[in-house]
Amino acid sequence: MPFIEKITFTLFLIFIFWLPIPLGSNRPLAWSFNEIWLALIMLSCLFIFPLKHWVNCIKRTIVIVLPLLITATWSLIQSIPNLHLSQDPGLVLVSALKGFHYLQLCLVSSVLIYNSTTLKLLATVMLAAGITQAFYASVINLLHLDHSLIFELPLGSRASGSFVYHNHLANFLMLNLCIGFGLLAAQLADSKSVGIKNNMAHFLSVLLNDKTFVRLGLIIMVIALVLTRSRMGNVSFFIALVVGCALLLKHYKLKSKSVYILIFSLFIVDTFIVSNWFGLEKIKQRLVATSLETESRDDVIEYSLAAVKERPLSGFGAGTFYSTFPAYNQGNVQLFYDHTHNDYIQFTLEYGLVTVMLLGGMIVLSARHGLKAFKRRKNRLMRGIGLSSLMAIIGMTVHMSVDFPLQAPATAMYFILCLMMAHWSLKIPSSSYKTRGTTVATVNH
Repeated sequence: MPFIEKITFTLFLIFIFWLPIPLGSNRPLAWSFNEIWLALIMLSCLFIFPLKHWVNCIKRTIVIVLPLLITATWSLIQSIPNLHLSQDPGLVLVSALKGFHYLQLCLVSSVLIYNSTTLKLLATVMLAAGITQAFYASVINLLHLDHSLIFELPLGSRASGSFVYHNHLANFLMLNLCIGFGLLAAQLADSKSVGIKNNMAHFLSVLLNDKTFVRLGLIIMVIALVLTRSRMGNVSFFIALVVGCALLLKHYKLKSKSVYILIFSLFIVDTFIVSNWFGLEKIKQRLVATSLETESRDDVIEYSLAAVKERPLSGFGAGTFYSTFPAYNQGNVQLFYDHTHNDYIQFTLEYGLVTVMLLGGMIVLSARHGLKAFKRRKNRLMRGIGLSSLMAIIGMTVHMSVDFPLQAPATAMYFILCLMMAHWSLKIPSSSYKTRGTTVATVNH
């Protein structure tokens, strides 16, 4: 890797690690700074890589690049005041710029992540960001501080890390837990070990070296996830974990002891022992106490659906729920809602059914690619990344049904990277060498 490319790739990894730090990048100053940072990285990539490399790399992720391009372009068109496609073109323009920022992330990551080494580094940095957030959130919560150390934001009883909203932290941790699970699965041997000595040696190999970092990181993130007291954040991870473990048991034909050890430790040590120690019972109480009749969110959803019926295909404009909803509130909702607590409905209200179906197809195809990579690839890393991307997609689609995790740029961009990982895990060769203009595969599986 040339020196300039190394610098650019390092700046990209720092950018990925940085994303959740400034309040989940969910403030105008934060996302504006990020847009400039990523634009400079993209400018560097334009000078580093020839056109042929761009074309070959973007072909791998075209299923994601094209829908995001169409979505951002549609938002830009809606922001034109003379077309009268939205009552608040200013908010739509801000969302359009975010959309092109997400597209920029896809393009930059597509050309920088072109082999198994860069893919593993990206996954490791994302995992490190999750562990850092989890450690910071857990310490602050367990110290019972009234205000955060950096931004002096008021803190409640739920862990939120550097995010403002605790459910955004929960979703961020869920995504990185799935990545960590996939990296651990990539370390498993696909063969039977014989004898107590070999079993013990293999068990120790799961716990030593880089696996120790991943395993301890998962425990720290589970603790923080429980401390968020997020009902669906915990439920979505549990569902993704069950699916991931089931796929491991089904598709590892010659199961080693480490497969069972990994699954046993995740369910027993993490889910039950550690979680109960740090307050799983409080989450259970919140789940039992949850009732659509006692919350006003169901009214918000009902009134939002009424708005959707008025403009089902085109929507009211990206980012305009804040200004659109009051006109449809029939008075039963007294609390302030700037989001629907259901990303499916909010995206439909803002973007329209056509765009939502396009984005939905993108997610479904990505999940399919992740599953195919896990089932068909022989390379352990690619199998693990495919599994982690599939788990992240499952967890996100569950969480989106009751909250708005994609409204925070940090979680949205991490989810986009998870979608891209599904395609990389299937299409990036296991071993490759880079020539001027393209990447040549030496091993296909």
